[in-house]
Amino acid sequence: MKKITHITAAISAMTLILSATPTFAAQHPTSSVIQNAQATLNLDQNVMKRLTDAITELAGKQTIHFTTADTSFDDWTVNGTVKGTANAESLQTYDTLKGRVVSTTLVYNATDINKIMDNALRLKIAAFLKTFDKDQIFEPDAIWRVKDLVNEGGFKNYWVIWGPNQSLYIDLDNKNQISASMNYKIKDVQAVLTNKARNSLKTLGIHSIKPFDYVLLTKNGNDSLWKYRDDNNLNHVFIGSVTGKVWKVTNELGIDWNGDADFDQSFAKPKLSKIKALSIATPKAKSIFGINLKGYAVTIKDNEYTFTKKGAPTLVGTINKKGVFYSFEVLPLNGARN
Repeated sequence: MKKITHITAAISAMTLILSATPTFAAQHPTSSVIQNAQATLNLDQNVMKRLTDAITELAGKQTIHFTTADTSFDDWTVNGTVKGTANAESLQTYDTLKGRVVSTTLVYNATDINKIMDNALRLKIAAFLKTFDKDQIFEPDAIWRVKDLVNEGGFKNYWVIWGPNQSLYIDLDNKNQISASMNYKIKDVQAVLTNKARNSLKTLGIHSIKPFDYVLLTKNGNDSLWKYRDDNNLNHVFIGSVTGKVWKVTNELGIDWNGDADFDQSFAKPKLSKIKALSIATPKAKSIFGINLKGYAVTIKDNEYTFTKKGAPTLVGTINKKGVFYSFEVLPLNGARN
């Protein structure tokens, strides 16, 4: 792995969410107030119409008051307030080069969910939380309705229900599939799981280990996992919330190359032979995952070693310049980690 990404699109969205607090207009603006406010923002009527249409597409016909516009760059940032079905704040990005609204986010108070979300979807969320949130700690603070045309690798058309320690995403482009995450303190998770996570990290064998700071209970597609992490996400362990199996262990403190050029030079040729890689990985795979690598084949790409056997789960390991594995991940036969 030459490039290591710590922030997914979903996490980026969550960062934006947590950095903003919804505030609402104190009185219903009149059309003249809206027109005057819009005029001071130096936005022409075509831009105003596109921004308005983007909000209407998500929320229906509402009263919109655009309050601020940052036009310093090609992508303008336009904020406003929305009134009608429920109060909201709008956050929009407008691409001046392509003449289109790139993203629109509407921020609602969580107590307005009955006003802005249809009953079928609310029932689906309630059913999901009944099985996911067994500790009943999910307490939403706000709801976001988002459409993002260029959000590569993440959701594009979705709802977010979020709170200080949790988030729930509904992917409207994927049959309303729900994914969710809840943050737990280490002390609030079963000790047997925490001990398993710590022992897995120790067995991996990287000399430096950063203690876990928190645990995320996540549900995404077929995956249902406890994710142990430190604040910098340098080391982490994934454990199935149903099976209690370890699926992934990584300690990036073991990474020792300096940039892409050093990586390319260091792994231009296999650092470990297939036989050597098997001999090193076998005891770790047995101890951490309970997998016997006898009869497994090995393929090598850069610093990534893939161990495969017909009818058995695949194991993927990555090494550093010293030939030490700093990460292992199991790919299940049925595609579900739980």
